[in-house]
Amino acid sequence: MTDPVTTGCVLLGIGAAHLGYTYFGYPWIVSLLPTRRARRAVDRTPERVSIVIAARDPGTAVAEKVSELLLSKTVACEIVVVLDGRDPAAAAALAELADDRIKVRVLERAVGKAVALNVAVAMTEGDVLVFTDVRQRIARGAIESLVAELASPDVGIVSGSLTIPSTEGSDDLYRRYWRFERWLRMREAAWDSSVGVSGALYALKRDLWSPLPPGLLLDDVWVPFQVVRAGKRVGFAARAVAIDVGSGSDATEVARKVRTLTGNYQLIAWMPWLLHPGKNRLWWQFVSHKVLRLLTPLAVCCCIAGVLLVVGPWAGVVGVAAAAVPWLVRPARVSAGPGGGLVRIARSGLALLTALLVAAWNAVRGRWDVWTDPPRPPFADAQEP
Repeated sequence: MTDPVTTGCVLLGIGAAHLGYTYFGYPWIVSLLPTRRARRAVDRTPERVSIVIAARDPGTAVAEKVSELLLSKTVACEIVVVLDGRDPAAAAALAELADDRIKVRVLERAVGKAVALNVAVAMTEGDVLVFTDVRQRIARGAIESLVAELASPDVGIVSGSLTIPSTEGSDDLYRRYWRFERWLRMREAAWDSSVGVSGALYALKRDLWSPLPPGLLLDDVWVPFQVVRAGKRVGFAARAVAIDVGSGSDATEVARKVRTLTGNYQLIAWMPWLLHPGKNRLWWQFVSHKVLRLLTPLAVCCCIAGVLLVVGPWAGVVGVAAAAVPWLVRPARVSAGPGGGLVRIARSGLALLTALLVAAWNAVRGRWDVWTDPPRPPFADAQEP
């Protein structure tokens, strides 16, 4: 019969190896890979750029976003807005802009972002498509940076750089995690291609577009892999900045992560070739960056079980009690008290682990209808870093 301590050491080793490679080893390897520069473009200026926005219940915010885009870019463009369901306030605010560069269509009922994007792209005339959301601000010069990066014949799609500025006492795990994620995508793109783009801002060559399947959750991963399959690269434009604001709420962040993580399971179910090393040029990157992260709860369970077997059940009771502390402490007290930063990180870490578990349960049930739009802060609250 196997010694419990030996079994515990094996489980602990497996869990630690998984977590170590996924969150430290893979990024370290990517940081060592050489930069492969894309071929230079002959003509860097497209005849026309089409900016695409699909939104549900945006209110007057969508008109604010369109007005900002018209003021912040210098390339010739059109802006196509599709409202996913009736929204009188949004339609009226857009009509007041009275600009012939703006095209608007209001769908009679909500059909989902993927179908709304299909409708919007069908209305465009540009040879470059720029996708953005209502929530984020777009920094001046961002559209031009995307277009410049996309001009290379090697590159088919380019991601913008989503930034979540830190404010006093708000540099939580979510912001740190996103800064790490942004750096990792930039390094992947320098080597070959980024595993996904930022849904807040990305640009695509029109001839590489194909309609999205209804119900798709992550167009910002689906579309890049269609580009990869066509033999092109997924670029990253560090100067094409989209500015967001963190919610400050664990519940809102969990809802966001549940959607994106469930979307990763959906991609695997709908695009099984992603797991085939002979068909997916980015197989190693996809498995390391996306798939192994989905297995984080299993790795954590291995670590917990290993510790229990090695040190005994009473240590487990103490550990569970310690893990519960961040949920029991009120956020206001956490920020003010000593060690508040560590407690905030612990709360955020447990929230992310919860999102991983919920996403896995959604995948088991085949439940893909998990789209939720987080509250959008006013533009005035989003300051450039």
